[in-house]
Amino acid sequence: MKHLILLSITDFKLIFRDPSLRVFLALPLMILALVLFGLPALIEEYPVVNDYVSYVLMGACLQTSTMFGFIYSMVLIHEKDIEVAKVYGILPVSKKGFIATRQILPFTLSSLVTFLMLQLQSFYVFNLSQVILLAILSGIFAPLLTLSVSLLSKNKMEGMTWFKLMNLLVSVPLAAFFIPCCSWAFGIIPTYWVFKTLEQMTLAENIVLPISIGFLFSIATLFLLIWRFSKTHFS
Repeated sequence: MKHLILLSITDFKLIFRDPSLRVFLALPLMILALVLFGLPALIEEYPVVNDYVSYVLMGACLQTSTMFGFIYSMVLIHEKDIEVAKVYGILPVSKKGFIATRQILPFTLSSLVTFLMLQLQSFYVFNLSQVILLAILSGIFAPLLTLSVSLLSKNKMEGMTWFKLMNLLVSVPLAAFFIPCCSWAFGIIPTYWVFKTLEQMTLAENIVLPISIGFLFSIATLFLLIWRFSKTHFS
């Protein structure tokens, strides 16, 4: 735990030295504020927006995770650029454990912001245990994005490009709710199951199936990425 705290402090120092990353760090709080204050004001002015609240919440749940995921992917890419990753590679610790431990902070921050947003929003009354489970599932996408972008990128410019593509990919399953005849086809994208779970919650329906599939899919992908990352990042 001591090493995790020290490493987190180092990561935050790096983030605050980079103006672009400081902006991204503030975006999850801006999303939270927009859902809690901006969306109700918009609905008061334009009542038709109320029909799309559930879709706004779907997108907002994952955007907090993508923001933290992007921040930490830039940190990991920077480590490769300055070859600090090679130093970490010779530490007497498990590489997979080291990688997993470093994902705790972005996962926790993402889950916390998502939990607050779902719990404090004024449009639906959700079961607390369901909110906690959905927040955790959404939070997993921060490390998923972090590791994916880092694996695919050789430098920060490539990282920015891959982040844009990944951000588009995680949002694509929203289309499933506007073309229900083909919604099953979007199930191959893990974020679909986050959206499906939230839809079931807004309809007060059972969420066991979608959230179970979501956890299995996401955790399996995370383990695969950690394994792959441990083979390439430290060399």
